[in-house]
Amino acid sequence: MTTHAKLFYTPETPQLRYLPEGPRLLRNSSTPDRKLLGWVAIQYGEDIFRGSFNILDLEHRTNQTFDIPGRPGFFAETTKPGTVVLGVDRRLILLDTTTGAILETGLHLPNATDDVIINDGGSVPEGLIFGTKHLQFNQAIAKLYLFDAATREIRVLADGQTCSNGKFYQSDPATGDITLIDVDSSPKRITRYRFTKGFDKLISSELVVDPASLPAFPDGIRPSGDGKSIVVALFNTATGAQGSAITIDLATGQTTSTWTIDESARVTCPEIFEWEGKPVAIFTTATEGMQPDDFVHSPQAGSFYIGDVPFEAAPPAPPLVDINSLLPPTA
Repeated sequence: MTTHAKLFYTPETPQLRYLPEGPRLLRNSSTPDRKLLGWVAIQYGEDIFRGSFNILDLEHRTNQTFDIPGRPGFFAETTKPGTVVLGVDRRLILLDTTTGAILETGLHLPNATDDVIINDGGSVPEGLIFGTKHLQFNQAIAKLYLFDAATREIRVLADGQTCSNGKFYQSDPATGDITLIDVDSSPKRITRYRFTKGFDKLISSELVVDPASLPAFPDGIRPSGDGKSIVVALFNTATGAQGSAITIDLATGQTTSTWTIDESARVTCPEIFEWEGKPVAIFTTATEGMQPDDFVHSPQAGSFYIGDVPFEAAPPAPPLVDINSLLPPTA
Protein backbone atom coordinates (compact mmCIF):
# COMPACT_ATOMS: atom_id res chain seq x y z
CA MET A 1 0.00 0.00 0.00
CA THR A 2 1.33 3.44 -0.94
CA THR A 3 -0.05 6.72 0.44
CA HIS A 4 0.83 10.22 -0.71
CA ALA A 5 1.48 12.57 2.22
CA LYS A 6 0.48 16.18 1.57
CA LEU A 7 2.20 19.39 2.57
CA PHE A 8 0.69 20.61 5.85
CA TYR A 9 2.86 23.35 7.36
CA THR A 10 6.13 25.14 6.62
CA PRO A 11 7.97 26.77 9.54
CA GLU A 12 8.45 30.49 9.11
CA THR A 13 12.27 30.69 9.12
CA PRO A 14 15.20 28.72 7.69
CA GLN A 15 16.40 28.19 11.26
CA LEU A 16 13.20 26.38 12.22
CA ARG A 17 13.37 24.27 9.06
CA TYR A 18 16.94 23.11 9.65
CA LEU A 19 16.21 20.15 11.95
CA PRO A 20 12.59 19.71 13.14
CA GLU A 21 12.10 16.46 15.06
CA GLY A 22 10.10 14.68 17.74
CA PRO A 23 6.52 15.84 17.01
CA ARG A 24 4.03 14.72 19.67
CA LEU A 25 0.42 15.67 20.18
CA LEU A 26 0.14 17.57 23.48
CA ARG A 27 -2.38 16.25 25.99
CA ASN A 28 -1.45 18.21 29.11
CA SER A 29 -1.06 21.73 27.78
CA SER A 30 -2.28 24.86 29.51
CA THR A 31 -4.96 25.20 26.77
CA PRO A 32 -6.61 21.75 26.60
CA ASP A 33 -9.36 22.97 24.26
CA ARG A 34 -6.83 23.39 21.40
CA LYS A 35 -5.24 20.63 19.33
CA LEU A 36 -1.51 21.29 19.67
CA LEU A 37 1.60 19.56 18.38
CA GLY A 38 4.85 19.94 20.29
CA TRP A 39 8.15 19.59 18.42
CA VAL A 40 11.81 20.47 18.74
CA ALA A 41 14.08 22.37 16.37
CA ILE A 42 17.28 20.64 17.43
CA GLN A 43 19.56 23.37 16.14
CA TYR A 44 19.23 26.44 13.95
CA GLY A 45 22.01 25.76 11.46
CA GLU A 46 25.24 23.91 10.80
CA ASP A 47 27.18 26.28 13.06
CA ILE A 48 24.36 27.47 15.34
CA PHE A 49 24.42 25.18 18.35
CA ARG A 50 21.07 26.07 19.86
CA GLY A 51 17.45 25.41 18.99
CA SER A 52 13.93 25.64 20.34
CA PHE A 53 10.80 23.95 21.61
CA ASN A 54 7.75 24.71 19.49
CA ILE A 55 3.99 24.38 19.74
CA LEU A 56 2.06 24.14 16.47
CA ASP A 57 -1.67 24.91 16.61
CA LEU A 58 -3.00 22.29 14.19
CA GLU A 59 -6.32 24.03 13.56
CA HIS A 60 -4.86 27.44 12.72
CA ARG A 61 -1.39 26.27 11.59
CA THR A 62 0.32 28.88 13.71
CA ASN A 63 3.49 28.18 15.68
CA GLN A 64 4.85 29.39 19.01
CA THR A 65 8.62 29.18 19.58
CA PHE A 66 10.56 28.96 22.85
CA ASP A 67 14.30 29.46 22.34
CA ILE A 68 16.42 26.99 24.29
CA PRO A 69 20.00 27.52 25.54
CA GLY A 70 21.42 24.52 23.72
CA ARG A 71 20.31 21.76 21.34
CA PRO A 72 17.09 20.01 22.41
CA GLY A 73 17.00 16.42 21.17
CA PHE A 74 13.56 15.48 22.49
CA PHE A 75 10.77 16.55 24.81
CA ALA A 76 8.18 14.82 26.98
CA GLU A 77 5.18 16.19 28.84
CA THR A 78 5.12 16.19 32.63
CA THR A 79 2.28 15.94 35.12
CA LYS A 80 2.33 19.73 35.52
CA PRO A 81 0.12 21.26 32.78
CA GLY A 82 2.14 23.25 30.30
CA THR A 83 5.54 22.05 31.58
CA VAL A 84 7.76 19.82 29.45
CA VAL A 85 11.10 18.16 30.07
CA LEU A 86 13.73 18.52 27.36
CA GLY A 87 16.95 16.65 26.73
CA VAL A 88 19.39 19.46 25.86
CA ASP A 89 23.02 18.76 24.92
CA ARG A 90 24.03 16.60 27.89
CA ARG A 91 21.38 17.49 30.50
CA LEU A 92 17.66 17.52 31.25
CA ILE A 93 15.83 20.83 31.73
CA LEU A 94 12.23 21.88 32.41
CA LEU A 95 10.35 24.47 30.35
CA ASP A 96 7.16 26.13 31.58
CA THR A 97 5.35 27.05 28.36
CA THR A 98 2.92 29.31 30.22
CA THR A 99 5.74 31.69 31.23
CA GLY A 100 8.73 30.65 29.11
CA ALA A 101 10.73 30.02 32.29
CA ILE A 102 13.50 27.39 32.16
CA LEU A 103 14.54 25.39 35.21
CA GLU A 104 17.72 23.35 35.39
CA THR A 105 17.02 19.93 36.92
CA GLY A 106 20.64 19.20 37.86
CA LEU A 107 20.40 15.96 35.86
CA HIS A 108 23.38 15.40 33.53
CA LEU A 109 24.67 12.52 31.44
CA PRO A 110 27.24 10.55 33.43
CA ASN A 111 30.77 10.61 31.97
CA ALA A 112 29.67 12.16 28.66
CA THR A 113 32.24 13.68 26.31
CA ASP A 114 31.84 16.95 24.40
CA ASP A 115 31.38 15.18 21.04
CA VAL A 116 28.18 13.41 22.17
CA ILE A 117 24.78 15.04 22.81
CA ILE A 118 21.27 13.86 23.67
CA ASN A 119 19.13 12.92 20.70
CA ASP A 120 15.68 11.30 20.37
CA GLY A 121 13.71 9.99 23.34
CA GLY A 122 10.43 10.03 25.20
CA SER A 123 8.54 9.06 28.31
CA VAL A 124 7.93 5.53 29.59
CA PRO A 125 6.28 4.34 32.82
CA GLU A 126 9.71 4.12 34.47
CA GLY A 127 10.63 7.71 33.53
CA LEU A 128 12.43 8.64 30.30
CA ILE A 129 14.22 6.69 27.58
CA PHE A 130 16.61 8.64 25.36
CA GLY A 131 19.66 8.17 23.20
CA THR A 132 22.71 10.18 22.27
CA LYS A 133 24.52 10.84 19.01
CA HIS A 134 28.14 11.34 18.04
CA LEU A 135 28.31 14.78 16.46
CA GLN A 136 30.49 13.62 13.54
CA PHE A 137 28.44 10.42 13.09
CA ASN A 138 31.56 8.29 12.69
CA GLN A 139 32.28 6.82 16.13
CA ALA A 140 30.16 4.22 17.92
CA ILE A 141 30.43 5.95 21.30
CA ALA A 142 26.79 7.03 21.72
CA LYS A 143 24.53 5.29 24.24
CA LEU A 144 20.95 4.52 25.15
CA TYR A 145 19.87 5.81 28.58
CA LEU A 146 17.11 5.43 31.14
CA PHE A 147 16.18 8.25 33.49
CA ASP A 148 14.70 6.27 36.38
CA ALA A 149 12.07 8.54 37.96
CA ALA A 150 11.93 6.46 41.13
CA THR A 151 15.64 6.82 41.93
CA ARG A 152 16.41 10.03 39.97
CA GLU A 153 19.29 8.16 38.37
CA ILE A 154 20.42 8.23 34.72
CA ARG A 155 21.87 4.87 33.70
CA VAL A 156 23.11 3.23 30.52
CA LEU A 157 20.93 0.56 28.89
CA ALA A 158 23.05 -0.04 25.77
CA ASP A 159 26.19 1.38 24.21
CA GLY A 160 28.17 1.07 20.98
CA GLN A 161 25.83 3.33 19.03
CA THR A 162 26.49 6.19 16.61
CA CYS A 163 23.17 8.06 16.43
CA SER A 164 20.46 6.69 18.73
CA ASN A 165 17.14 7.85 17.33
CA GLY A 166 13.50 6.64 17.40
CA LYS A 167 12.13 4.61 20.33
CA PHE A 168 9.12 2.33 20.90
CA TYR A 169 8.31 0.79 24.31
CA GLN A 170 6.11 -2.22 25.13
CA SER A 171 5.69 -4.19 28.35
CA ASP A 172 4.32 -7.69 28.86
CA PRO A 173 1.31 -7.43 31.20
CA ALA A 174 1.93 -10.94 32.54
CA THR A 175 5.67 -10.79 33.32
CA GLY A 176 6.47 -7.08 33.23
CA ASP A 177 9.28 -7.79 30.77
CA ILE A 178 10.01 -4.85 28.47
CA THR A 179 10.53 -4.73 24.72
CA LEU A 180 12.28 -1.61 23.45
CA ILE A 181 12.68 -0.91 19.74
CA ASP A 182 15.58 1.48 19.15
CA VAL A 183 16.98 3.04 15.97
CA ASP A 184 20.69 3.65 15.43
CA SER A 185 20.52 5.75 12.28
CA SER A 186 24.03 5.83 10.83
CA PRO A 187 24.52 2.04 10.62
CA LYS A 188 20.79 1.76 9.72
CA ARG A 189 20.14 -0.62 12.62
CA ILE A 190 16.66 -1.06 14.11
CA THR A 191 17.15 -3.24 17.19
CA ARG A 192 14.68 -5.05 19.43
CA TYR A 193 15.97 -5.08 23.01
CA ARG A 194 14.30 -7.21 25.68
CA PHE A 195 14.71 -6.36 29.36
CA THR A 196 13.35 -7.75 32.59
CA LYS A 197 10.87 -5.63 34.56
CA GLY A 198 12.18 -2.20 35.47
CA PHE A 199 15.01 -2.49 32.92
CA ASP A 200 16.88 -4.49 35.57
CA LYS A 201 18.58 -6.88 33.13
CA LEU A 202 19.08 -7.16 29.38
CA ILE A 203 17.61 -10.45 28.17
CA SER A 204 18.39 -10.26 24.45
CA SER A 205 18.87 -8.02 21.44
CA GLU A 206 18.19 -8.67 17.77
CA LEU A 207 17.73 -6.75 14.55
CA VAL A 208 14.16 -6.09 13.44
CA VAL A 209 15.14 -5.76 9.78
CA ASP A 210 18.24 -6.28 7.66
CA PRO A 211 19.94 -2.85 7.50
CA ALA A 212 20.87 -3.43 3.86
CA SER A 213 17.20 -3.64 2.94
CA LEU A 214 16.44 -0.10 4.12
CA PRO A 215 16.46 2.45 1.28
CA ALA A 216 17.70 5.33 3.48
CA PHE A 217 18.71 6.14 7.04
CA PRO A 218 15.96 5.28 9.56
CA ASP A 219 15.20 8.18 11.89
CA GLY A 220 12.17 8.63 14.18
CA ILE A 221 9.58 5.89 14.70
CA ARG A 222 6.07 5.50 16.09
CA PRO A 223 4.01 2.35 16.61
CA SER A 224 0.76 1.43 14.95
CA GLY A 225 -2.33 1.40 17.14
CA ASP A 226 -2.04 -2.32 17.88
CA GLY A 227 1.73 -2.20 18.46
CA LYS A 228 2.43 -4.87 15.85
CA SER A 229 4.24 -2.59 13.43
CA ILE A 230 6.25 0.63 13.44
CA VAL A 231 6.19 3.68 11.19
CA VAL A 232 9.75 4.64 10.25
CA ALA A 233 10.78 8.03 8.85
CA LEU A 234 13.57 7.75 6.25
CA PHE A 235 16.25 10.43 6.05
CA ASN A 236 17.39 10.20 2.43
CA THR A 237 20.59 12.07 1.56
CA ALA A 238 20.76 10.93 -2.08
CA THR A 239 20.63 13.75 -4.63
CA GLY A 240 17.22 13.93 -6.28
CA ALA A 241 15.62 11.45 -3.85
CA GLN A 242 11.93 11.51 -3.00
CA GLY A 243 10.96 11.66 0.66
CA SER A 244 9.37 8.58 2.17
CA ALA A 245 8.37 6.71 5.30
CA ILE A 246 7.49 3.05 5.70
CA THR A 247 5.61 0.69 7.98
CA ILE A 248 7.58 -2.37 9.13
CA ASP A 249 5.91 -5.48 10.53
CA LEU A 250 7.70 -6.28 13.80
CA ALA A 251 7.12 -10.02 13.49
CA THR A 252 8.51 -10.42 9.98
CA GLY A 253 10.63 -7.33 9.36
CA GLN A 254 8.78 -6.79 6.10
CA THR A 255 7.71 -3.40 4.76
CA THR A 256 3.94 -3.40 4.56
CA SER A 257 3.15 0.18 3.47
CA THR A 258 4.86 3.33 2.22
CA TRP A 259 4.25 7.07 2.31
CA THR A 260 5.66 9.22 -0.47
CA ILE A 261 6.64 12.78 0.46
CA ASP A 262 7.24 15.10 -2.47
CA GLU A 263 9.84 17.87 -2.52
CA SER A 264 11.42 16.99 0.83
CA ALA A 265 13.72 13.97 0.98
CA ARG A 266 15.07 14.17 4.53
CA VAL A 267 12.16 12.89 6.62
CA THR A 268 12.94 12.95 10.32
CA CYS A 269 10.03 11.82 12.52
CA PRO A 270 6.39 10.67 12.44
CA GLU A 271 3.54 11.27 14.85
CA ILE A 272 0.20 9.46 14.69
CA PHE A 273 -2.98 10.80 16.26
CA GLU A 274 -6.72 11.23 15.74
CA TRP A 275 -7.60 14.08 13.39
CA GLU A 276 -11.07 14.83 12.07
CA GLY A 277 -12.39 11.47 13.19
CA LYS A 278 -9.59 9.21 11.93
CA PRO A 279 -5.94 8.43 12.65
CA VAL A 280 -3.40 10.30 10.54
CA ALA A 281 0.37 10.61 10.40
CA ILE A 282 2.32 13.87 10.46
CA PHE A 283 5.93 13.79 9.29
CA THR A 284 8.62 16.37 10.02
CA THR A 285 11.38 16.93 7.47
CA ALA A 286 14.69 18.79 7.56
CA THR A 287 17.23 20.78 5.57
CA GLU A 288 20.20 19.56 7.64
CA GLY A 289 23.21 18.78 5.47
CA MET A 290 21.61 19.95 2.22
CA GLN A 291 23.69 21.64 -0.47
CA PRO A 292 22.30 24.35 -2.80
CA ASP A 293 21.66 21.84 -5.60
CA ASP A 294 19.60 19.66 -3.23
CA PHE A 295 16.98 22.40 -2.88
CA VAL A 296 16.16 22.04 -6.58
CA HIS A 297 14.72 18.60 -5.83
CA SER A 298 13.55 19.35 -2.26
CA PRO A 299 12.20 22.93 -2.31
CA GLN A 300 9.84 22.17 0.62
CA ALA A 301 12.57 20.74 2.87
CA GLY A 302 11.94 21.48 6.52
CA SER A 303 8.14 21.33 6.11
CA PHE A 304 5.56 19.12 7.81
CA TYR A 305 3.45 16.63 5.84
CA ILE A 306 0.21 14.78 6.67
CA GLY A 307 -1.20 11.51 5.36
CA ASP A 308 -3.68 8.72 6.06
CA VAL A 309 -2.50 5.57 7.85
CA PRO A 310 -3.13 1.89 6.99
CA PHE A 311 -4.45 1.00 10.44
CA GLU A 312 -7.63 1.80 12.32
CA ALA A 313 -6.37 3.42 15.52
CA ALA A 314 -3.65 5.73 16.75
CA PRO A 315 -1.22 4.38 19.38
CA PRO A 316 -1.78 5.12 23.06
CA ALA A 317 -0.40 8.43 24.28
CA PRO A 318 2.93 8.22 26.15
CA PRO A 319 2.74 8.62 29.93
CA LEU A 320 3.24 11.93 31.67
CA VAL A 321 6.50 12.21 33.62
CA ASP A 322 6.11 12.92 37.34
CA ILE A 323 7.21 16.54 37.73
CA ASN A 324 8.49 15.86 41.25
CA SER A 325 11.06 13.39 39.92
CA LEU A 326 12.61 16.14 37.79
CA LEU A 327 12.70 19.01 40.26
CA PRO A 328 16.12 19.64 41.79
CA PRO A 329 16.33 18.66 45.47
CA THR A 330 16.47 22.32 46.58
CA ALA A 331 13.49 23.45 44.46
